[in-house]
Amino acid sequence: MILAGGVATSPVTAATVPALDSTAAERLLVIAPHPDDETIGAGGLIQRVLQRGGTARIVLVTAGDGYVEAVVHATGLPRPRPSNYIAYGEQRLRESRAAVRRLADEQVRVQVLGFPDGGLVTLLHAHWRRTHPERSRTTGVAAPPYPEALDPNVAYDGADLQRELRHLMRETRPTMVVFPHPLDKHPDHHATGLFTLLAINEWVTEQVATGDPVPRLLAYLVHWPDWPPSWNLPTPPPEATRAGLDLPPSFPVPEDVRAALMLSEREVAVKGSALAQYVSQQEVIPGVLAAFVRRSEPFVLLSAGELRETEHMINQSLMSGRRSGRPQGSRTPNQ
Repeated sequence: MILAGGVATSPVTAATVPALDSTAAERLLVIAPHPDDETIGAGGLIQRVLQRGGTARIVLVTAGDGYVEAVVHATGLPRPRPSNYIAYGEQRLRESRAAVRRLADEQVRVQVLGFPDGGLVTLLHAHWRRTHPERSRTTGVAAPPYPEALDPNVAYDGADLQRELRHLMRETRPTMVVFPHPLDKHPDHHATGLFTLLAINEWVTEQVATGDPVPRLLAYLVHWPDWPPSWNLPTPPPEATRAGLDLPPSFPVPEDVRAALMLSEREVAVKGSALAQYVSQQEVIPGVLAAFVRRSEPFVLLSAGELRETEHMINQSLMSGRRSGRPQGSRTPNQ
C-alpha cells in the first residue's frame, strides 16, 4: 500500500508509518561500505530529506579498492600492483563525489574512512586491536592511503573503525541513520552493519543519559541470492524501472519492520543519473546498478529495544570469534 508522504509498508501499522517521513529538522547519516552503496541503498531518501529542508552526510567506509576482477579489467594486467589498486580507489572516490553532486548538488558532505575493501570482516576478530592491524591484500597498506581520509594515520583495526563511526555520530548528531543490514551476504556489508550497530549503541547510550532523542535506524540490503529482480540482465526491462523494489521474501525479517520509500519519477531519474557517474562499476556490473533504479527503496526498521538486544548478541559473537580466530557470520557475496 502507498501512503501519504511517500511511505509504503507491508502490512501498515501505526508504528511503521512515520519511519520514513522527514522534516526540515532531519539530520541524515548514510553509512556505505563502498562508493556507490550510498546511492544504491538510499539515493532516493537522500533526495527526499534535502527536499524537505533537512541535511545529509555520507560516510564511505572503504574506497572500493579491493575489487580484483574490476582492476584486472581496467588495467589489463593479470596481477595488478598495489599502486593500481590505490589508483582505482581514487577513481571510485572521484566517481562518488560526482554521483553525490547529481543527487544533491553541493549540499551533502562525503567523508572517507579508507578502511580495507574486502577486509572488514577480519577487523571484527583477528585484527581488533591497533597492535595487530590488518594489511590490505590489494593495496598492501595498513592505514588509509588517501589524503582525503578522515584520519590518514588510523590503523586498520576494528576498535579504531568503531571509534571513528562513534566520533562521526557525536559530531553529526543524526536523527536518522541508514546503514547496511548485517544479514547482507557481502562480507563488507555484513561487517559494516555490525560495526555501525556497535557504534550506534555506544552513542545512543550517551544520548539516553543526556535525555536527547534516539535516532531512527534504517537498514538497506544490496546483496541477496537472486535479488534484486533482473540483476543479472545487461539492461532490465522498461517495466522494471516503473515497478517498486521489495525486500526478498526469503530475507529473514518480520513483515512489520519492512518499509519502502516511494520515489517520484524525478527522484528515480536522478538516482539513475547518479549511478551513471560510477563509470568503473558500469563497466563491470551495469545490470546490478540498473536493477536498483526503481520506484521505491526498501528498508528494514530497527528500534532502540532491538538495537540493545542486537548489540548484546553481536558482542557475544565477536568475543567467540576473537577467542577462536574464526570469522563470525561472514558471508559469500552473490554479486
